[in-house]
Amino acid sequence: MISVILPIYQTASYLRELYQRATATLEPVEFELLMVDDGSRDDAWAQIQELAAADPRVKGIKLSRNFGQHPALAAGFEHARGELIVMMDADLQDRPEDIPRMLEALTPDVDVVYSVRVGAESGLTSRIYHNIFSRLTATRVPRNVGTFRVFTRRFLDALLEYPERNILFGPLMFHIGFNFATVAVQHDPRHRGASSYSFRKRLQLALNSLVTYTDIPQRVLVNVGGLIVIFSALYSIALVVKFLIAPERIPPGLTLLALLVTFTMGSLMLAIGMIGTYVFRVYQEVLHRPRYIVARRLNISKPEELTCRP
Repeated sequence: MISVILPIYQTASYLRELYQRATATLEPVEFELLMVDDGSRDDAWAQIQELAAADPRVKGIKLSRNFGQHPALAAGFEHARGELIVMMDADLQDRPEDIPRMLEALTPDVDVVYSVRVGAESGLTSRIYHNIFSRLTATRVPRNVGTFRVFTRRFLDALLEYPERNILFGPLMFHIGFNFATVAVQHDPRHRGASSYSFRKRLQLALNSLVTYTDIPQRVLVNVGGLIVIFSALYSIALVVKFLIAPERIPPGLTLLALLVTFTMGSLMLAIGMIGTYVFRVYQEVLHRPRYIVARRLNISKPEELTCRP
């Protein structure tokens, strides 16, 4: 059994073609298409209903609102029944025809296969992010790695061992280890609509990864705080020496005081803000709220009612 996880958000215009190409590619084997509607405002759910009514291999999961790509992936992962898992976008930039090649790269020694994009160079922000993440976490991230990935049930079970609310599956897959292989795939252009990942969202994702998987921000604050203390001590000594040698050249007291207070307060505000980020994340984990809420299920052996998952 192969489970194909498809987070759906504002991609209704792609679903029929996606279904046709995926089923044509996977027809010889047993499979399921898990389409997770992440609160789309278009008619994505109506199309999923039609596809699921015509083909029981299409599994529909409708979330109660837009929770984000990673909670939608979590919903797909937790409902998947397959021994092999395919994770891909639903906008046809990842080609379903490449699934067999990705599956072939799985061996007894390889538990996860990452796609490496050809025909479309990753954006500057993506390259910078993966480069920095690799260095800070001491993990090996392939150049031009894509979100199109294939892995085993053993790897999925390891992913599901991580219960945190603010989960980021992309970086987490590299963080947990396991042997991996890469397959070069064609990354097609997006023919309709625009990506929901704006520069602001990409920057937010990068900052979330930095906070979640490294302690760099705390170490930076400690080092900056130490430098401020050292600078203040040296500056105080320099002022005393200068006062003894040439008191007329000492800066006016109010100007000097304003500079010191502004610099110190800015540093303190930065430190408090960084600490607040971690405190808020701890607060969210302590609340233990669900990652997502399922409003409807189709072709899944659970009652089609409002339920939530931790």
